[in-house]
Amino acid sequence: MGVKKFIKNVIENIGIANFELKNKKKSLKELLIKLKQKRVAVLKELKNDLDEKEEQRLQEELELLSLHIRKAKKRLNSL
Repeated sequence: MGVKKFIKNVIENIGIANFELKNKKKSLKELLIKLKQKRVAVLKELKNDLDEKEEQRLQEELELLSLHIRKAKKRLNSL
């Protein structure tokens, strides 16, 4: 999977709108920041008392975000 395809896939998964690819490193850094912010928001939501379905959905989202963060860091380091 190329960098552009990876970024496009992550953008679609977390719902970031109007994200232009200007520079690979700059784009990855910005994406990484947004992923981390989204991860913090999910963690805060998980602290609330939720029903089982919602908690499971948030746990899955957290796993996806963590995976994407690791991949983004790996790509950034390889550039």
